[in-house]
This record gives sequence, C-alpha cells and structure tokens, in this order.
Amino acid sequence: MKKAFTFIIALLGLSTLLVSAQTETKGTIITSANETLEGVIKDQMQKKGNILFTGSTGSKKMYSPSDISGFTINGVKYVSYANDFYKEVSTGSKATLFIRVTDNSGKTIYNGAEPVVLATAEGKSGDYYLQVKSDSKFNLVNKKNFAAVISNVCADCVSVQSDIKSGQLNYTLITKVVEQYNSCL
Repeated sequence: MKKAFTFIIALLGLSTLLVSAQTETKGTIITSANETLEGVIKDQMQKKGNILFTGSTGSKKMYSPSDISGFTINGVKYVSYANDFYKEVSTGSKATLFIRVTDNSGKTIYNGAEPVVLATAEGKSGDYYLQVKSDSKFNLVNKKNFAAVISNVCADCVSVQSDIKSGQLNYTLITKVVEQYNSCL
C-alpha cells in the first residue's frame, strides 16, 4: 500500500513538472524602449493576460501588454496592441494577420493607488485582426464583417476582390486571403 501511495505521489510530482515545462519556454521580449531581452517566458496569457519573464540573471518580472512591444516563443511572434497580446498568424510585404490571445477588457490595474479599468480593442480573444503595413490600426475581421473589411483593406488587389465575390475565398480561408493579398502586385 505504501509503495502504491509513493508511486502516485511521484507520478503527480512528475506531471506537475511536465506541465510547468510545457508553459515555460525560452524566448525573447521586446521592451517598450525597443530593447531585446532573452530568457524564459512562462505563458500566463489565457489565465492572467500576461507573461512571466525570467531573465538570464534569474530575476523574474511580470509583463502585461502595456509593458512591452512584443515577445517571441519558439519562433512564434506575439505583439502588444490596445492592452492585449496578439499572435502573428501570417505576414508578408503588404499585411499581417493576427489572432487575439488575451482579453484584458474591463480588468482593473493600479496606477499607484488609483484603480484604472483597461480598455481594449473591439472584439474578443480568438478574433482575427488584419493590419496593413501602411497603417498601424488593427482591423477586426469576423464572419459578420469579413467581406466588408477585406474589400476595404484589400481594395488594391483585384484577385482577392474577385475571389471573395465569386465565393472562392471566405472567412474560413482568412489565412489564404492574407497570403494572396501579400502576393498581389
């Protein structure tokens, strides 16, 4: 009985280590001052809307989207915009497609002793956003507004326009739409 109990405790301990290892990954952050720092990043985006960064000296610091410009984990780039983190899905010479991975809307932070309620971009976690290189704005793209947003943002690409009108491209193929737009001359 004692052996079985010890085995179960050891198994639980190992599973905790494995879960911890899966969420703590080597990466880089880009500070607001455009400084690149290497270290270990613990992904807390879904639960807390932030990341925990451990620098090369072992110092730990919590970063929210308003604290940094972005970060990279396993070659995947994340950027900060309007108090949330966005994962880069597709990028090219004309536009970048992001998916929102946090929803910090309505969260309270403190500026000294003064509470401040965060305002974020329109939309929610899991929504897509299209940013054209000529504009810093993130354009929300969902099933409802897909045709209108793409027609407006990608107005200079005849092939995207015609494929949307013909039904060959739709919201479920949004990554392909952005790739096609980026290859448009």
